[in-house]
Amino acid sequence: MRRPRAVRSLPLALLALVSCSSELSTLHGAKVVFEGRKAFSESELLEAARSELREYDRSPDPTLLSDAAFRMAHRYELAGYAGTRVEFSESPERIVFTITEARYVALGKVRVNGNRALSDEELLAKLPRNLLGSVPYSERLAGEIRNHLVRAYADLGYAEVVVGEPEARLDGKRKEMDLTYTVTEGKRYVVSGLEGLPDVPELAKKLSSLVGKPFTPRAADEVEAAVLDGYREHGHPFVRVVVRPRLDRGTGSVVLVLDLDPGPSAKLGDPVVRGNGRTKESWIERRADLERGKEYQASDLRRAEKRLMETALFTTVEVNPGPIQEDTGQVPVEIKVEERDPGEVAVRLGYGTLDGPRGGVDFRYANLLGGAELFRAAGTVSRYGYRTEAELAFPFIFGSDFRPGVSGYYELENYPSFEAVAIGEVLSLSYPVLEKVQGTVGVRHAAIRTKEVEPGVPPGDLLDFSYTAPFVSAIWDARDSPLLPTKGYLVDARVEWSGEPFSRDIQFLNAGGRAVALFPLPWALVLAASLQGGVIAPLGSTEVIPVSLRYFAGGTNTVRGFEFASLGPQANGKATGGECFLALQTEVRYPIWGDLHGAVFSDRGGVWQDYRDVNLSECRYCVGTGLRYHTPAGAIVGDFAWNPARRAGEHGWEFHFSIGFPF
Repeated sequence: MRRPRAVRSLPLALLALVSCSSELSTLHGAKVVFEGRKAFSESELLEAARSELREYDRSPDPTLLSDAAFRMAHRYELAGYAGTRVEFSESPERIVFTITEARYVALGKVRVNGNRALSDEELLAKLPRNLLGSVPYSERLAGEIRNHLVRAYADLGYAEVVVGEPEARLDGKRKEMDLTYTVTEGKRYVVSGLEGLPDVPELAKKLSSLVGKPFTPRAADEVEAAVLDGYREHGHPFVRVVVRPRLDRGTGSVVLVLDLDPGPSAKLGDPVVRGNGRTKESWIERRADLERGKEYQASDLRRAEKRLMETALFTTVEVNPGPIQEDTGQVPVEIKVEERDPGEVAVRLGYGTLDGPRGGVDFRYANLLGGAELFRAAGTVSRYGYRTEAELAFPFIFGSDFRPGVSGYYELENYPSFEAVAIGEVLSLSYPVLEKVQGTVGVRHAAIRTKEVEPGVPPGDLLDFSYTAPFVSAIWDARDSPLLPTKGYLVDARVEWSGEPFSRDIQFLNAGGRAVALFPLPWALVLAASLQGGVIAPLGSTEVIPVSLRYFAGGTNTVRGFEFASLGPQANGKATGGECFLALQTEVRYPIWGDLHGAVFSDRGGVWQDYRDVNLSECRYCVGTGLRYHTPAGAIVGDFAWNPARRAGEHGWEFHFSIGFPF
């Protein structure tokens, strides 16, 4: 599995600062002391000069302390305290950094002179937002603004634009630095043609769109990239091309001149695998799926890289052409891989007001026999029971995308109204139907023993029974991240059928699913919504679905303002479960500080004993707020939910803590 996008972590940052402070507070036996500092902590200043101070600790040299003082002063400058002086003195007992802090100055007004093609408003609108507003002023910031102004003109064809150094004027009353930039626009250039373009119709058609458009710094790069891609897709692995702009200052036109050497054509040769230790070479070759003797196409090599990375067996994969073999006209394909560690252990922790602490452990070992075989074992424990399971899967059998697997589980469920033990086995076959859609077919066999059913709760036709049910499921995951999603959608649906040909004890049709959508909003807000539901209908000789197969709702993943499995029909104050349930969860997630985010939410849902008697007006609802702390392993979530229409026996509020979003 690919690592998620890198996320800043507040605890890790604090830990780094603390460790830096304790590690560098004494250098070569001398205590480090700061005098005059106010804007920054000692830890932050030590971190700014970490490398110089470490080197000094190994080999004392006053020059290194001078460099450290410079680093600290630079840290002040970037934070808006330009002119801060940091001096040092050393003795066998103490190293003293004396700081004379300048006053804080923020960026003030930004003005532009000499601009004609673009107004002040248009130019400033092209600057990144983080460079404007009440941000700390520094010369580096002024330089970044200048560079962006140059780019804004260059993107319009002003290849010779000059933006001078800004005139900086300090407003002492506002404590802000106003900047005025002077622009000399020069002539605007337009691409008038291409010279030396090869006689390839599709290339000519693709590049003709550049003619008549402004000449930008990217124009030559676009031509080079298009020519390289075109030839590499048609048998030329070692094409060379250089594009030179020829400017005519009199007319303001630019001709892009190509210097092209297509090199010899070639076909794909034998693959050469390097870097594999556990993974079989033959399996890598089958998974790469490169056809020997086929005309060389760079896209085939990129496709092979993607197929190998999808297996999650490798941290890196590089597929490149080797030298052309003159006698055959073929290029050997070098496949270089770097394997991941095959084993992984994950710990899951959570807490709910009703079920108390809960936790679990997952163990995975990939590539058992060198062909991406996967063994997984997991266990989960909470106040309401435990579950152990094991799975042997072949995610990419023979290098293909077919994923057969077999798994077994043992589960004890201790619901408020009953207790059940289930032992089951599952045979399945999955296949990626589309890029983001995976379909699965399989069959489940389970034996269930039910006991301690609460008096008054209808137990169903049987307490102890077994069944076999073929099933089909599909997952469509188009989120931008499975752990920390901010946009996209997820659809998960499943249907299983236990008819008389498979099960004599009980027959039913069970269908359920969930749809999640995330919408990015202005100001870094995210609107998230989840709709889930399920129906289990008795078939054949079965009249009442056993209580252990019914749907229950209430808790973290359905309606957070209610106790676990407490919604719907009840008997003696205990939920009976039902043949149908629905739950709608919506929340707005917003940033607070760094990786700490907040959320306000509303949940609504219900359970109905008979799927034919669904009445949406009976749905219960809650509102609440929560905190989410983003980590590379997912979000740490704490939710506080309030039940505004509390009934007898219900709590007015519920608190849930877990790793991972509720949806």
